[in-house]
Amino acid sequence: MKKHKILGIIVITTALISVSANAQSVRNIKEAADNQKEIKIGKEQLEKDIAQLDSFKEKISGFQIALDNEQIEKARTFKVAILNDMRREVEQSEWKIAQDKREVARSKNEANASRREAGRSNVRARSGDRSYARAKFARDDQRDKRDDQRDVKDDQYDLKVQIARTARQKEILIALETYSILNDAPGSEKVIVSKRLLDEFIGTMEADIAATKIELKEDKRERREDSRERREDRRSRNY
Repeated sequence: MKKHKILGIIVITTALISVSANAQSVRNIKEAADNQKEIKIGKEQLEKDIAQLDSFKEKISGFQIALDNEQIEKARTFKVAILNDMRREVEQSEWKIAQDKREVARSKNEANASRREAGRSNVRARSGDRSYARAKFARDDQRDKRDDQRDVKDDQYDLKVQIARTARQKEILIALETYSILNDAPGSEKVIVSKRLLDEFIGTMEADIAATKIELKEDKRERREDSRERREDRRSRNY
């Protein structure tokens, strides 16, 4: 009877380990797919942002030349186009905030999953499960947990910066919408302030592009980590 009971415990434990390993494998595959999607979106967004920045700079240059030459109607046309571009940029920034919030939520889910998996592998290693102890899977799971926790912090920081940048873009847009400088002298204070605000808005667009480039690098690093985790999953199922 005692031998049957021990055998039953072994069978149940083995089944639970198999289910856990399969669940982790499914999570890793989903994480890899999500990450690949983020890379694709990031590349497309980067190309669009760079093209829009170049176009915006050209319009500002035309606007300033028209002001300097007192070409009021031409300057007015440029101003309308510039403000429309700024409104579009604010809308895109708000979309990026929503995207960053989704990324934070996804990173937290991945961190929670890796934390649970690390806890389970530690229990197995301490209980003398040689298949895990021999291949050092417990240590690998701890590393995955730290990686995912770092990703959460990175994504939370990105969200915080994006919110602040968007708020400043809105402030600049509102200020320029209320300014009427078309009839002012080229060197007047309002014209100088308007040019400075336009330059600052360009700075927010350039910062956004730089952030997207950094995010792409982080996504590619996560892709490598996902690939490593899938290899570890395959090895773990062979022990």
